[in-house]
Amino acid sequence: MEGIITQFGILFLLIALFIFDGLFKLVPLYAIIAEVYSLYLDSQKIIPQQKELTKNQKLTWQELKKHDNQSSAYVAIKGKVYDVTSFLNSHPGGREFLLLNCGRDATLAFQSYHPFSDKPEKLLEKYLIGDLLTTEWPTFKPDSGFYKECTERVKKYFQSKGINPKTPIPGLVRAIPLWICFFYTFYLTFVSDSLGLTKRILIGTIFGILQALNTLHLMHDASHGAVGNNEKWWWFFGRLTLDYISGSSMVAWQNQHVVGHHQYTNIMGSDPDIPQLKEGDVRRLVKEQIWSAMYKYQHLYMPFLYGLLSLRSRYYDVFEIFLKETDGPVKVNPISLQDKLRQASSKLLWLFWRYFLPVQVFGMSQCQFWFLFIYVEFITGYWLAINFQVSHVSDEAEFFYNNIDKAVKNGTNEQWPIEWAVLQIKSSVDYSHGNWLMTYLCGALNYQVVHHLYPGVSQYLYPEIAPIVLEVCKKYNLKYNLLPGFKEAWNGHFNHLKNMGKQNKFVGFAKME
Repeated sequence: MEGIITQFGILFLLIALFIFDGLFKLVPLYAIIAEVYSLYLDSQKIIPQQKELTKNQKLTWQELKKHDNQSSAYVAIKGKVYDVTSFLNSHPGGREFLLLNCGRDATLAFQSYHPFSDKPEKLLEKYLIGDLLTTEWPTFKPDSGFYKECTERVKKYFQSKGINPKTPIPGLVRAIPLWICFFYTFYLTFVSDSLGLTKRILIGTIFGILQALNTLHLMHDASHGAVGNNEKWWWFFGRLTLDYISGSSMVAWQNQHVVGHHQYTNIMGSDPDIPQLKEGDVRRLVKEQIWSAMYKYQHLYMPFLYGLLSLRSRYYDVFEIFLKETDGPVKVNPISLQDKLRQASSKLLWLFWRYFLPVQVFGMSQCQFWFLFIYVEFITGYWLAINFQVSHVSDEAEFFYNNIDKAVKNGTNEQWPIEWAVLQIKSSVDYSHGNWLMTYLCGALNYQVVHHLYPGVSQYLYPEIAPIVLEVCKKYNLKYNLLPGFKEAWNGHFNHLKNMGKQNKFVGFAKME
């Protein structure tokens, strides 16, 4: 009931803003007040008193789930449970990242964001309180040596070259001219009255692409803590690029992308980026979904629907992540008051500069504005969705299945017959290696395998370490999905949609080995 009331409250506020245009003038003032108050709340972080930890506890995943907040923060890593409540404010990787993974099995996040040092594991020892008896989902096979060797060789490369894996310089060098072009094309498309509609459409196309690149570059790295070695860098650039410039939400993105997609890539029932139900989804991507006649045409209608991604994300983060505190199969941990305030202020400020300034200040007609606005958002949606889809939804990639009907109620002690790092190799697709222009236009998503193995490394270093990963894959007889160019990557995606659209009522487990 509270969620319904809140939804109607937000809807009423938006209607009021558009009916009474004068209210929009107050948005910048509200945004400033909300941010100042949020910063004050940030400064009042609870500093838990050091308490004597109760050792030798035995917890189920349901019991672990209750300790998901700053007052009681537990994490499970490799079957062990740690009470990190007193460690939140001193965590080198930042308070936010730690809270994001509390109340759940954080093994995969721990190993993929601390690949080059054994210090974090040693540091955890003093916070050990017991064992995890069951997990919400099956765990992965232990590393047989592939990921360890790959990591050691990548680490050695960085050390020999004196490279900081999280160097912020390449991202900032690219971001500044991108932002200049972004706001200039916005001005020409929505503010300047010196251009006709045809030229506005052409320039709006560029603006839509730049809006996508804004998120594919600095924002994406910031969401993975790969812009500098300080949480303040990640927090500032993440919120600036995604919340205030793009009108979406870093909190929502991290829950969906960092917690869900990166840890359980292409696993139906665990990865929020692929269908979760056997029936009813507009897409059929895995054989476990029951076939429907409409899927025969999904290779035709899905590419059109990709244009809605940008608009959908701004709706989804409010009504799913913030209000329901779920993201498909992924539980969203409690969201702080300051994050809720920032969510509201960033959305309103985005509406202020995207709608109020062009229409109410500079006099653009409503008809022309909404036509160009929707057109631009479709361009952004296409650019993002297509780049995302070709990297995982492809005939070149493999899909897997988490039988949540079997495990979710009582938990499980089962183990998937595949290593986590091997899953990343099999479920990801690379293309256009060595092509600097394509790498820039897709935010290095053409090095998807490397990104999934080392998400905390700056994307601008992927071309340098990809050959190392390729060599180790060859040694361990693992197929590295590498295609010559984007055309082949798109064909792989298109063919997958077409093949999954064919009548096939088979429902069973995907191969996980």
